[in-house]
Amino acid sequence: MKKKEFYSLGVMSGTSLDGLDLSLIRSDGEKKIKILYNTHFRFSFEFKKKINKLIKEFNKSNKKKIVETPFFKEINLNFSKLVKEKIKRFLEIHSFDINEIDLIGLHGNTLFHNPKKKKSFQLGDPLYLTNQLKKPLVFRFRDNDIDLGGEGAPLVPIYHQSLFAKKKKNLMVINIGGISNFTCLLGLNGVFASDIGPGNVLIDKFCQKQFKKFYDFNGVYASKGKIICKYIKLWEKKRFLKLRIPKSFDNYFFKIDNFVGSSKKSKFDIIRTLTFFTAKIIVQSKNLFKNEIDEWIFCGGGVKNITLMNDIKKLLKGFKVRLTDDFGYDSNFIESQAFAYISIRTLKKKKSTFTTTTGAKKDSISGEIFRPEV
Repeated sequence: MKKKEFYSLGVMSGTSLDGLDLSLIRSDGEKKIKILYNTHFRFSFEFKKKINKLIKEFNKSNKKKIVETPFFKEINLNFSKLVKEKIKRFLEIHSFDINEIDLIGLHGNTLFHNPKKKKSFQLGDPLYLTNQLKKPLVFRFRDNDIDLGGEGAPLVPIYHQSLFAKKKKNLMVINIGGISNFTCLLGLNGVFASDIGPGNVLIDKFCQKQFKKFYDFNGVYASKGKIICKYIKLWEKKRFLKLRIPKSFDNYFFKIDNFVGSSKKSKFDIIRTLTFFTAKIIVQSKNLFKNEIDEWIFCGGGVKNITLMNDIKKLLKGFKVRLTDDFGYDSNFIESQAFAYISIRTLKKKKSTFTTTTGAKKDSISGEIFRPEV
């Protein structure tokens, strides 16, 4: 391959279901990375409800039959049309010619994820998009790893490593999305990763149920409550915390009723307790490694929750805690940048998932390339 660097557009729609993150980068898929533009586009309330409904159907019914239903086909096509529309809008906003783009990496909303059943479904029609946009498109980032016995997640550690790894420094990079995950960087060569458990998911679900809000803006609701220690002790016995790493989850794995049920406690105390529990299990990741962690770096939507981040900082007293923003990388767009970066590696046939990050039998190339028909 003659080109050394590529313009790659990453499109990410995460577990929060809030919308599309788009990031354009120029990179060689290794150490050279230049972030050009980032933009977020919100989903409408109605479209978000439809995706939620589809996720519930995927997790309750026969997967093969669902992909043949008119409802799935409608949502999948509408999502793909929205991606096309927002890519064009993104390029208009930033006055960037689509002809300059070498490839697009798309990770649509996860509808179902169960590596034990060797299944992971994401929204998006790669054939429709590659033919509409006339650009190579990378999709199905998890499949190769799952086929090799891996968790298919987390996928972004290779990007974390490229941005933050330092000689003779041990770093813990934490992404707080719907699910929280870590990348542990031991010097320049050691990279270990796993999902942790709930990030924003339990807080968001409780907010939607009790406050009729999608999330706890700035952690304001949680700041009004008190921690229920009895609940923390009870939740710390949950089976998902005892699973060996690497492990992976999707939002549907965590049901709010399995945590709080019909509790009569103050809703402010419950959301405060859910927030502290989320912080505590994130911080406990340090116990998975014998190496002393020199620095903690945080990204993802959860960093906007002031109460959550204050809990994390208190629990990490004595450690250096920073955001990816402190290094010049917007914490809201690390994942969309990562899929742009990984797509370049896919194009160059470089591996992006590893035995130490997903538990697969061997390292693999992440994603499948779809090309427009001539």
